[in-house]
This record gives sequence, C-alpha cells and structure tokens, in this order.
Amino acid sequence: MRTARDERLHELTLAYMDKNTLGTKMIWSMLLFIGVGILTTLFDSSLMVLLIPATYFLFDYRYQVEKRRILESYIGEELATKQWRFWIIYQVILYTIFVVLMVATMDRPFWQMWLALMIILIPLYAICERVYKKIQLRDDPDFVSDQEVYKNV
Repeated sequence: MRTARDERLHELTLAYMDKNTLGTKMIWSMLLFIGVGILTTLFDSSLMVLLIPATYFLFDYRYQVEKRRILESYIGEELATKQWRFWIIYQVILYTIFVVLMVATMDRPFWQMWLALMIILIPLYAICERVYKKIQLRDDPDFVSDQEVYKNV
C-alpha cells in the first residue's frame, strides 16, 4: 500500500524524468561543457563559465514548474507557491554570490578562484538546503526533497 509521500515521490520522479532533459541526459551536459569551453576560448573570458549554472537553472526551471503543479494538488496552492518562491529566491541568491565571487577572483590563478568559490558556496548551499527543508517539513509532513527525487530517478 502506497502512502501519500510515496505517491508524491513517484509523481515527482516521473515529472523530473519528463521535464529535466539536462539532468537525465548526460549528452546534454557534455555538450554544455564543450560549448562553454569553446565560448571561453573564443571570447577569451572566464566569465563564460557563468553560463553553466544559468543553464542548469533554466533546465531545472521546467521541472520546478511541474513540481509546483503537482504539489498544488497535495498541499494546496498557497503552500506550493510558498515553496516555489523560496526555491527561486535561494537559487537567485546562490547564483548572485557565484557571479560576485567569479568577478572578484578573475585576476587570480584558476585554482585559487575555484577554491574560493567552493569554500564559500558549498557551506552556503548546505545552509540554504537545511533551512529550505526545515521550513518545508514544518509546513508539510509529507515533504519530498529534490535530492530524494534525484535518487529515485
């Protein structure tokens, strides 16, 4: 017998496999990295690396819209909209910090730039995810995180 949480996980997994082409097709990810590498070389600017998270965000956006629609049937429009807005806000915050760090560390060697990015962004991402889950678990006892959906794919 399926619980409401298992049913929601199943629906979200199907939506993810249907909507998120970049996440489920490795060839698109490889083409993205090759394309960014070519653009970085052609324009002689490491700022083209900023296209990678922006592209991931755009590909994941389709899934997030579908996720919102699915969640509306389980938890109501108000809570689903609240979750969706929080997701958008923390994605924009992380991307903005990534851009600021990229611009601030462009003149440094490559390893120092990426070390600075990882030292700041990884803990910030972990904090954002923890806060996001805590808020969602408080509002919705059957909350299913995106990581659970990714594992289920």
